[in-house]
Amino acid sequence: MGLRQRLRGGGAAGRADAARPEALARRRRPGPSRDATLSCRLPLILRMARGLFRGLARWPLGWRLELVGPERLPRDARGRVVGGWIGAGLPHVTWVEPFLIFMLLPPEPRVVWIGDGRAIYRSRLRRMLFERLGGVIPIWPGGGPAAFADLVALAGRVIENGAVLVIFPEVGPPAAHGQARPLSPGLMYLALRTGAPIVPLVCGGTDDLFRGRRLRLEVLEPTTPAELAGLPAGPAPEPGSSAERLVARRSATALHDRTAAAVDEATKAVEPPAGARRSWPWLTHLLH
Repeated sequence: MGLRQRLRGGGAAGRADAARPEALARRRRPGPSRDATLSCRLPLILRMARGLFRGLARWPLGWRLELVGPERLPRDARGRVVGGWIGAGLPHVTWVEPFLIFMLLPPEPRVVWIGDGRAIYRSRLRRMLFERLGGVIPIWPGGGPAAFADLVALAGRVIENGAVLVIFPEVGPPAAHGQARPLSPGLMYLALRTGAPIVPLVCGGTDDLFRGRRLRLEVLEPTTPAELAGLPAGPAPEPGSSAERLVARRSATALHDRTAAAVDEATKAVEPPAGARRSWPWLTHLLH
């Protein structure tokens, strides 16, 4: 077995059906890796990692990183970027989208990730990265209501501490080029139960990685489940009620429809010219 295979480990992770809150739960109680919920400040090790990733992206990878719409990030009265919101990253097709968001969003307030535990820990290299860097709340299918309640509590702590919670909410089989998969209502359950707004984070150019690739991250306008579902502002539905399930399903579909044009545009904006040389194509599967 070669070094790359040993680092990557075996087995492709299956995808959870996240149509109900229980599907976002873990078999064991969810918990943050290291200091995921402690502060909105970025620890020194993550500052160093961010600088390292940005440096590697520029050289030797030669990636051209673009951030579109940073003025749409939530800000305070003095114009400073604030936390307390949920970032919905899409489309998520390769390993690089979390790194793109990490490199291009402001370093503070820090980002805390919610991710599929099977995908996060499916290789030795992934386990090493996430366990060293921290800031990850792994989720596992089949945990039931109690585990999901723990997940909501952890998400609430992240939001209350002024950090940014990022989740990749797509579910189902791969979508066509330039499209996102359907979005899980689980994203909306988290937003409804924590009271946090949702900021869509659209990635472009991440489906096919090579040296010199243009990669784009576009920040869209913040929104809420109620606004997406066409409801007036007011108290959130009772947790676990049929009204909550209805709002979650409607708002997930509405967010998918609202972001469809931006996903297509982000893909086309960084599409390389026909016949362009694509060196180092193995980058696409580097951490899979």
